[in-house]
Formats: sequence, structure tokens, C-alpha cells
Amino acid sequence: MPATKTKPQDTAGHRLSVSLTEEQHVQLAAIARTNRVSIAWVVREAIERLLQGDMPLFHIRQPR
Repeated sequence: MPATKTKPQDTAGHRLSVSLTEEQHVQLAAIARTNRVSIAWVVREAIERLLQGDMPLFHIRQPR
């Protein structure tokens, strides 16, 4: 039997376009420059932290 070809796993499979204010772009660029990474890396890292709950987007009040 011939070997089954598997599709290589795509780690960056989706593109997203967002509009930033000038100040947001300046701040992201400064973070990227300080850490010697791309702005895209900074944005992906922020998204990952948000999804992992490290920096919650919404502050939900806990019931008493």
C-alpha cells in the first residue's frame, strides 16, 4: 500500500487585519524593538496570554 501523505501542520494558518491608532502602533513598535522581536510576535503573544487567562479582557465580578 502506498504511504498516506499528511498535510504539514500550519502554525500560522489565519491572517487577521486590525486597525490601530497611531499611539497603539508606536507603543507596540517600542515593545517589539525593546525585546528584539516583530510587532506581529508581540500581538500573537498578547493574544495567547489573553486566551490563557493571563490578562483577562473582562473583569467579571465574583458572586458574594
